Amino acid sequence: MDVKKAVESTVDETELSKDLQDLTVNDSHSATQTANGKKRKNHRGGQKTKQKNGQKSSKEAIQGSEGDTPVQLYEVRATASKGLGVFAKCAIPRGTRIMCEPPLLYIEHTNLQFMHILFYKLSAEDQAKFLSLHGQFPKGEKTIMEKVLRAFKAADPILFAPPIEDQLRILAVVKSNGCRTNSGVAVPYDLGRINHSCLPNVYHAWNNVIGRATVHAVQDIAAGQELLTTYAKAYEPRAQRQSYLLQRWGFRCDCQACNPSSTFGKASDKRRKRLLDISEFLKSHNHLSSTRAGARNGKALAAAIEFVDLLQEEGIHNMELATA
Repeated sequence: MDVKKAVESTVDETELSKDLQDLTVNDSHSATQTANGKKRKNHRGGQKTKQKNGQKSSKEAIQGSEGDTPVQLYEVRATASKGLGVFAKCAIPRGTRIMCEPPLLYIEHTNLQFMHILFYKLSAEDQAKFLSLHGQFPKGEKTIMEKVLRAFKAADPILFAPPIEDQLRILAVVKSNGCRTNSGVAVPYDLGRINHSCLPNVYHAWNNVIGRATVHAVQDIAAGQELLTTYAKAYEPRAQRQSYLLQRWGFRCDCQACNPSSTFGKASDKRRKRLLDISEFLKSHNHLSSTRAGARNGKALAAAIEFVDLLQEEGIHNMELATA
């Protein structure tokens, strides 16, 4: 049976399953979006400052000026122990936008249960790229999703004609690589190749304004160095991070912050426990009435300053620092 032909003519009027909607989004890629979908004005005068003698700024030299083809700053290649990874092809200064990637597959909220249909509409080359991405369900979730898909297939065997295992594979890739957007889920390709570290040197987000996944350097990155983002919450102590990574992604992190025998690893766990405590305190402070909060403003300010100092000492320079 030609699955692509069988599904291409189907319509998307079936009501979205809440089970699928709740279980489809990948937390590590969906936690942050840029600008909340609102366009931002140019606050830099609207015109670029010209360089003397036609010289480009350092940023333009790396990324390419408007109208130029941006230089590819990274390459995807094998790592020693983590499969494929993304590596810097040249020295990348902090603040540089490294990736600005359109999605390989985009799924509107109203089409989530039909993601297999959208997959089969991709070219053969893009289908192969999509299926080459890592796909894994959190512990226990695959069984739930299999029951949901079998119910769909029983209700409409034509619409859900592909084998259940194939549909589960597609869903697992979306679950592991999807970025939540204002109107659905986007699955970029190269972004999915960036491996994890609890001490990331890049920050990734979905930008709703331009409809692309972006990756920025949060530290100076040397040529040949691997680009690493984080899949876990920065404030969690080592044991909680390791438990989450194992259950959600199936691996244990061996970064410097996760080495309990090193001097840095021991100090890191103490810092992150303190960061978690301060975060909870500041959240509770923000929920107080203005009168009650006023009496604690001094303590809150001191806590916020300590929070920033700890983030910098720990080497966390992503959104946690920007919003501290």
